[in-house]
Amino acid sequence: MIHFELNTIDKKHIEIDMMNSNPTYNLIAKGKEAIDEQDVEEEFRESVDLEVVRLFVKNKDDDIGIIDYCLSNPSDGKTWISLFVIHKKYQGSGLAEKIYSQFETRILDKGKKINSLAVHEINVQGIQLWSSLGFRKI
Repeated sequence: MIHFELNTIDKKHIEIDMMNSNPTYNLIAKGKEAIDEQDVEEEFRESVDLEVVRLFVKNKDDDIGIIDYCLSNPSDGKTWISLFVIHKKYQGSGLAEKIYSQFETRILDKGKKINSLAVHEINVQGIQLWSSLGFRKI
């Protein structure tokens, strides 16, 4: 059963493992294949400033992904997904679509809808996923 759990700084080792299972994404987003504690700590500091909620995606007790989102982005007031990462060993299983659907319901229950997200132009896998879920490039 998929559920969400708050990602807190004391669990940074889980985030590091999750992100480092995706070296191609790290190259795109961070310019290096592996992130470290300093990178995660910086993400947490930025998240506080931007009021970003950071969640782990869990399947039973297994950590399978990370979602960061902002219910009301300071720049435009819209709901944004700023990070959606699935651990490499769970990619290609159809879980991303299930996770997104459950996450979208969570946001709708808060009286919001997901308006926007950012995907790096060279992240072909990400663009394919979001396109299949009905998002369009602007």
